[in-house]
Amino acid sequence: MDALKQNKALVPAKKLQIIEAAYGLFRANGFYATGVDLIMRTAEVSKRTMYKYFPTKNDLIAATLDYYQANYKVYLENLLDHKEMNSREKILLIFTDAMTWFDDTNFHGCLAVNAMSEFSGKDDLIENTCVNFKRWELGMLCDLTKDIDNKQPIELAHKLFVLLEGMVSIAKVNHSPYLINMTQMADEVINLHLSNNAKS
Repeated sequence: MDALKQNKALVPAKKLQIIEAAYGLFRANGFYATGVDLIMRTAEVSKRTMYKYFPTKNDLIAATLDYYQANYKVYLENLLDHKEMNSREKILLIFTDAMTWFDDTNFHGCLAVNAMSEFSGKDDLIENTCVNFKRWELGMLCDLTKDIDNKQPIELAHKLFVLLEGMVSIAKVNHSPYLINMTQMADEVINLHLSNNAKS
């Protein structure tokens, strides 16, 4: 799950060092609660190096969110790299994987959602980065639902997206293992959607 590391030649080592340090701290502590001095100490870089790559903390936050998306994209590509699976099975695998994520002691919710909750209406760069991330996620689901429903694939993707995002938010608040089988619920959403289509 290290997409940027695969392109080390394109990303200066010190810059990547800062982003990775910030990523860990932002995940665990939040954005406002994480100071630049702590990031510099964790990344073991000077103030001059920090501001060379990131003139403002918000620039670093946006870069960290891009890093998060790049890694998640690679992670999903690897997760779904099963030619024997159809699109429906891949969607259900995403939900099953999410349930495993919720049980991880390092689970702190979606970094993009966390950033939006802290910066919505306050910083256009960060807000747009979060919006683009969620649009990409929805687009990924749309690509999969097109193979399941050729009538209303976008509507089905939105239903699954809302279910997944809602589950992530609830899991973050509860701080406990999920009692509902998300994969089964997603399967029921697909069945209900296809059933409603057949009636119309």
